[in-house]
Amino acid sequence: MVSVVVVVVAMAAFAVATSRSTSSVGDRASGADAVEDSSLVPSSTTVLDATTASSAPPVCDRRPDLDSRPAALPVEWANRVLEATTAGWGDVQRSISVWVAGYGELVAVEPDLALLPASNEKILTALGARLLLDPAGRFRTEVRIAGDQLVLVAGGDPTLRSHGPHSLAALAEQVRAAGVLHVAGVQVDASRVEPATTARGWQDWQVPTYVGPMSALMVDDNRGRTDAGYLSDPALGNAEAFVVALRAAGVRVDGSVSHGSTGPTSPVVAVAESATIADLARDMLLRSDNEIAEALVRTIGDGTTESGVARITAALEPWCLHLGGEAADGSGLSRDDRRSARDWRRLLQVALEQPWAGDVWSGLPVAGRTGTLSGRLTGAATNGNVMAKTGTIIGGSALSGYATTPDGRQVVFSILVNGGPPEAERAVPAIDRLVTAVVSG
Repeated sequence: MVSVVVVVVAMAAFAVATSRSTSSVGDRASGADAVEDSSLVPSSTTVLDATTASSAPPVCDRRPDLDSRPAALPVEWANRVLEATTAGWGDVQRSISVWVAGYGELVAVEPDLALLPASNEKILTALGARLLLDPAGRFRTEVRIAGDQLVLVAGGDPTLRSHGPHSLAALAEQVRAAGVLHVAGVQVDASRVEPATTARGWQDWQVPTYVGPMSALMVDDNRGRTDAGYLSDPALGNAEAFVVALRAAGVRVDGSVSHGSTGPTSPVVAVAESATIADLARDMLLRSDNEIAEALVRTIGDGTTESGVARITAALEPWCLHLGGEAADGSGLSRDDRRSARDWRRLLQVALEQPWAGDVWSGLPVAGRTGTLSGRLTGAATNGNVMAKTGTIIGGSALSGYATTPDGRQVVFSILVNGGPPEAERAVPAIDRLVTAVVSG
């Protein structure tokens, strides 16, 4: 109840101020196949050290311009926002922060309360990928010859498939085209990433229902098998699938599959490269792809999730946001992820100042049109206007992103809801009503 009172008082103040004055409020500035040798690190994926990408983090104060007090709203607009903020939410925890150019933070409901962000965590991952990886880089999977063995050197690519142009079958066809007709066995080098198949805070029931068990060799999102052996070592299971593909391509394989490694001078007979890091990050945001998110964070961390999230945090220090909360993974599945709506809103706000913001945020779903927002916010004020990252987890719903008011003012918002599973799900229409009320002007 405290959070509601805060908003009621603030919005009432807007209405009173508006009734006493008709003066305008000035806007503040806002931002709007050649096979070749390579090392075990994907040759065309550049991983930068966080301090290299952003130089030495300066000592800086919190930016007061991001948390200014709102000016007076037109009374009808204020009343619509007030009603949408206070009605229809049910028994849930909320953290809400909405900023509009010229008015400042006009909605603040427990804005500093750290809640489960669900897939809003992918916002942080997208920023980390842009700051710490080469946008033109690619994940690389190789097949090398080591004696009488083939070694499948996995590079962490989360987009390999069993069949198709970017697949185990395509790799097998390359091996056959290179003249390899018979090998004693197949080994898989999965040393590119840590052996852990989950991140801190994941629950057993989430795998593989919501995310495949993570590994350096990912095939079909690692969701094709659910047996205990595969879930504990998906890279080995995927290498077994590669043997099937080799035999289908006409390559005789004797013996069993095992873990192994090879040196950088071993001949490469097949290569598969992913789409660019930039394209993968956009796809992650658009479809809320958990496997891409986790692969990006592990790549940023030289193979470990813990190092990846730490490097992203360090890379954002020069933005002077002094972010609170905690990140435990790249996808938002972790129950250890916590961050407030104000932190998410401020992060999105400062991201607009970056020269590459448009490229990164082009992956955000667009209301009524693309991705996870294609069926939401389809009204006249929001359709094609709201660009935001959705978030859904058992017990949590979230929406954070951007919009524009009818008079051209930039809107930056974050809305997080946590509670019982039914309550959190039922709060989604209330989230959409609030966004609609704000952007209607």
